[in-house]
Amino acid sequence: MDPCTHRIPVAQLSKRTGAPILSVRYRLAPQHPFPSALVDALVAYLSLIAPPPGSLHEPVPAKKIIFSGDSAGGNLCLVLLQTLLTLRRISPTIRFHGQDIPIELPAGLAMSSPWCDVTRSMPSVVNNALYDYLAPPSQVPETLYQPPSIPADTIWPCKPPRVDLFSNANAAIHPLVSPLAARKELWKGSPPIYMNMGEEGLSDEGLLLARKMCQVGVPVVVEQFEGMPHCFGLLMVKTPAGKRFFDGMSKFCSDAIAGRVEPSSCLTYIGYKLRSAREIPLDKAVSLTDEEVDERLRKSAEWRIKGEEELQKQYYEKAKL
Repeated sequence: MDPCTHRIPVAQLSKRTGAPILSVRYRLAPQHPFPSALVDALVAYLSLIAPPPGSLHEPVPAKKIIFSGDSAGGNLCLVLLQTLLTLRRISPTIRFHGQDIPIELPAGLAMSSPWCDVTRSMPSVVNNALYDYLAPPSQVPETLYQPPSIPADTIWPCKPPRVDLFSNANAAIHPLVSPLAARKELWKGSPPIYMNMGEEGLSDEGLLLARKMCQVGVPVVVEQFEGMPHCFGLLMVKTPAGKRFFDGMSKFCSDAIAGRVEPSSCLTYIGYKLRSAREIPLDKAVSLTDEEVDERLRKSAEWRIKGEEELQKQYYEKAKL
């Protein structure tokens, strides 16, 4: 949550939880594609739990830290967690500023509308377009995948060119780019996870990831709001739905720090204008099987790779002239 753009929601969370919040201004694509943002987030986290010499703060216990973000920030929370889980499987410590420090996990993750599939290949991207301001992809698989139609400048297109702003096409379904692509076993041992979302383009990928986590014993709390768009709570802070958005997220943060999160195998579906709430089993929330999800991801990645290969072929042919 960049301090320049997220001061209001950050203030809401801080006020409701009574906790200080560190906003991280990480590097952005296309100038700084994957893994730049992940590196920045990892350094920020390690600097909290093991401040380098000369720091103005004392170490913050990992058990007192919650990763939080919306949309791409939610993606960053997830891939940072996946990085920590992976590093812990390799070694219990990491060298940071000349010191070997334990690789500790945070108390939890609290996310809104997390971007879990960079390829945007799940059904809700199209099916929920009616409720969302994020337009579905305009390209169709029968055509060669093209980069975004953005006026050329010194930043884009990059050299050599790629079809996506965030990463090279061959990394689109790497688990540290698209968390949904990670095998469910890789999420074992995760701290409690909170997600909220609207009835939006990104809802399927978040619900499917929550299902994976739940299946391997991760404590998961999921809330979905009927008819609401992407990151609605950050846009409609003073509405009843916006207030409920922050109530749910701040309660989770406080509960996670206190170690009292009550996990559920269901999502809470909150009706329009908060008129109703019902529980839906996560394994019934999206009809796709894990195999069907993997196939969608694979096909979408292959489509991008072919488009990028052709784009780079043309680029290098021109470079020879």
